[in-house]
Amino acid sequence: MKIYQSITGCTGVLSADINESHGSSAATASVTCRTSTLSIGDAISFDIGYTDDHAVIFSGFVKQIERQVPENTYTITAQDAMVRALDYFIAPDNPDEAFVRTNISSEALVGEVLALAGITNYSYQTTYYTLAVNGTEAKVSLIGCYDYCKSIADLIAWNLWADRDGTIQFRNRKPYVMTGDSQQPGDIADTSILTLTVATMEDIVHRVSEEDLRNRVVVWGGGEGSNYTASAVSPYLPAGFYKSILFSNAIIGNTEMAQKTADYNLALYNRLTTRASITALGDTTLQARTVITVVEATTGINQDAYVYGCQHRIDSSGYICSLELRL
Repeated sequence: MKIYQSITGCTGVLSADINESHGSSAATASVTCRTSTLSIGDAISFDIGYTDDHAVIFSGFVKQIERQVPENTYTITAQDAMVRALDYFIAPDNPDEAFVRTNISSEALVGEVLALAGITNYSYQTTYYTLAVNGTEAKVSLIGCYDYCKSIADLIAWNLWADRDGTIQFRNRKPYVMTGDSQQPGDIADTSILTLTVATMEDIVHRVSEEDLRNRVVVWGGGEGSNYTASAVSPYLPAGFYKSILFSNAIIGNTEMAQKTADYNLALYNRLTTRASITALGDTTLQARTVITVVEATTGINQDAYVYGCQHRIDSSGYICSLELRL
């Protein structure tokens, strides 16, 4: 199959990389080429794949341009649409005119804060989680737009990211295969988008760890009765031992919201992290936050897996994808 690439403002492409991850604030992309007409801040898209099967798998904005001499090449680095939220620091002209909201849903608050950075291409699920009640208020000032929105997502164990089309997504997207039976809002059972077999995989590393496990979640809110703790015995820790994580946010206004934060995050963290790293033939449908099926007899993997991280790379040797999976 003949490799295809079309990258905005770049000719004589030598290599291209696109990296996205569940745990990253934004997808990043870089291209090394012979000539470029791009400037800082320009929109850029990466259309890559094969001549008979290619797609735009990254769109964003140029953040850095580096020229190498005497090689006479350019390396362009870009980030996706979330970069506007990352770069926008919320600082009112007058300290008495801070952005303040009360009795507001999480999804509405995130949307309004994103709008401060000029981001209106926004899609979300309903959280049924109300903030700034019971005498508390959401006062947004002297903080980065992304940092504030991410803190709201963390309270309910949701995820915030920009998709390939540049739409900001605020959704119940756990870093593992979801079954749809958690009773949490937005929990939709995952469906595998494709199957990887030994014929399409070049290398596999499989590992299991309890490093991210937390079996005690403590929540401190700002309203009366808004402190709550949830815990559970873990078969992977010594008897009677608890690894704790704290969520402290004054905009949690009552017991119901504090309990939701504790319960949602206990379900998220009280589990082993089972990882698999796979190098596979390039496929434009592979992307972070999707689910694939992996069949590989040597390691005994034969199951659906969550694509936690995905790198697409095209260079003189061909097109490959490096995947970090959660099993």
